[in-house]
Amino acid sequence: MKKEEFQKFSDKNKIIEISLLSFPKMKTEIDIELQSIEYFSEDSYRFGSKYSFSEEIIGDKINIEIPNGKFVGSIQVKISKTVPFYKNYFGIHTIYFGMNEKRIKEKFINGKCSSEYSFSIKLAKSSKYNNYCDDLDLENKKYKLKFLTNDKTEFNPSRTLALAYAGVSIGLTKSFTNYPYVPFLLLTSYFGFFLNDVEISSEIQQESL
Repeated sequence: MKKEEFQKFSDKNKIIEISLLSFPKMKTEIDIELQSIEYFSEDSYRFGSKYSFSEEIIGDKINIEIPNGKFVGSIQVKISKTVPFYKNYFGIHTIYFGMNEKRIKEKFINGKCSSEYSFSIKLAKSSKYNNYCDDLDLENKKYKLKFLTNDKTEFNPSRTLALAYAGVSIGLTKSFTNYPYVPFLLLTSYFGFFLNDVEISSEIQQESL
């Protein structure tokens, strides 16, 4: 978070409670990107100050301080683990507030957040889990977010084949004529050969103040 902004609003900070349930012993990171928003009318708006937070989570809980106000943006949790030359585990779940995945402003009429499962091309066809909610309204609501895994991992053949293809393709270039297997070994040692997706879901609790 930007410390200078927090100093300005320190007496009005609100807490977002985030819990991690049944998470395996893997590297867990949280990324928060929020923008304060001020409405001129139902159809026009402008974005105000930006707030960002990125940190590895130690333990199963973390409290995030956000200045009082209304925000749009996202809160994302990522989990990963690599066993060199063997397996890679990766999972990602994003909660979007007041915007869609393309970061375009949306108004969600339904009071409950809607969930969605999809594949991300940018993440080499890794599975993604998203939730879409209305604006993050810290002025009138208290939020508790829970991210859950069921200890279920799923082998991802598309990502595994893509990694193998990349290693073989690079190895066939002129740069590696004498040692064509080197790129493949480097990639499999760094990423692990068998790529697996970890399923992460979320629960969003909102209480009126």
